Amino acid sequence: MGARSSVEVKFKAMAHGVCELLWIKIILSDLGIKWEEPMKLYYDSKLAINIANNPMQHDRTRHKEVDNLKMG
Repeated sequence: MGARSSVEVKFKAMAHGVCELLWIKIILSDLGIKWEEPMKLYYDSKLAINIANNPMQHDRTRHKEVDNLKMG
C-alpha cells in the first residue's frame, strides 16, 4: 500500500536514512574503523522529526502504521 499522506512519505524517507546510517556504520566496522560518536541524520521535516521523537500516537499518523525506530 502506498503512502496516504505527505508526512508518511517524509517519515519513511527519514527511516530509510536511518537504515543507510546503520549500514555505513557496519561497513566502517568491517573495514576496522571504529565510529564512537552517534551518527547524525539531518532532515528538514519538523513534523516527521517530531513523530520519530514521540512514540505516542499522533493525530496525523492515526491512519498509518509508524515504523518503530530507535533514533540516537
